[in-house]
Amino acid sequence: MLYACEGTKARIDRRYNRLIYSIELTNSDPKIIKFFRLFLDEILKIDKYRIRGQLFFYPDLDKNELIKFWSKISSIPPSQFTKSICLKAKIGKFKSNPLGTFKIRYYCKKDFLKIQKIIKDVWRDARVV
Repeated sequence: MLYACEGTKARIDRRYNRLIYSIELTNSDPKIIKFFRLFLDEILKIDKYRIRGQLFFYPDLDKNELIKFWSKISSIPPSQFTKSICLKAKIGKFKSNPLGTFKIRYYCKKDFLKIQKIIKDVWRDARVV
């Protein structure tokens, strides 16, 4: 259900006019990232070499320390991280999250459809569809 709320949906790649079946979840809470990774490993039994991580951070944060942190939390080696995104500095009274934000990305149509079936079954069992 976490993925039903926070995860990506199938979307069209307009360059090739086809659907993208990417499993992605972005969050700043380490517990959510860790829990989702466990789901991918234990329920979907994903190929760990195809998973990617991506860091979003503000300029006042230490990118290298954050990569080490999220690598440990997500069990994704830094070599499997895609380009980190440095966001524009926040203006205002709110401080940026000191952990940045992290995205788990996994491309596999079969597993994407498996998650969609799990979600559909949960909704059916809860009698909301």
